[in-house]
Amino acid sequence: MLALVMPAADRNLLAIEDLRSAAGLDADDSSQDPALSKLGLRVSDLIAQECSVAPAGIAPPTLKQETVAQTFRLSCAVSMLILARRFVASVTSVVVNGEAVDASAFELDAGAGLLRRVCNGRFGLWQPSTIVVTYVAGFQAVPNDLALAAATAVQEQWSAVNRDPLLKRDRVEGVGEQEFWVGGIGASESTFSSTVQAMLDPYRTVWVS
Repeated sequence: MLALVMPAADRNLLAIEDLRSAAGLDADDSSQDPALSKLGLRVSDLIAQECSVAPAGIAPPTLKQETVAQTFRLSCAVSMLILARRFVASVTSVVVNGEAVDASAFELDAGAGLLRRVCNGRFGLWQPSTIVVTYVAGFQAVPNDLALAAATAVQEQWSAVNRDPLLKRDRVEGVGEQEFWVGGIGASESTFSSTVQAMLDPYRTVWVS
């Protein structure tokens, strides 16, 4: 179970200046700010869904930094706890059966989102118990490649307002020719084009059953 402790101040992956640039507007042109802010937030939320970011309660999932509390109810010993959110900045606390665990008794693999038990300098097992891990995950400063993916998605969707979003190519040479995506933009079930999908690959969470 994942619960939200401290939500992100703003789920939008792009600042308003970046949204204006993605829409092809001047940096000081605020005429479209309400629409761009709404579109930016929608794209940011869709990116979180595309990357399979685990939701915490009813709040929309996000790649922006949040504090969450994850409860594990172990019926058998395990070698590691798999955190539901990736890009872990820090672990605030680990509580086992109501008792806080000293920070020296666990070790975080932040990149993989794994928490290991440490006993006398060696990796041990998490014993059957109820464990609550409170941790900070997500980005406070959005990485450049993730921001580029969001900006590209905003640019594509903003331009789609004035044309068919399934239009892949419109060539006007002599007779004229139009080519459309089949089955959606980028020929996949994703909301995004294949270009944006590829940019998001490093941020996807893959769940293995």
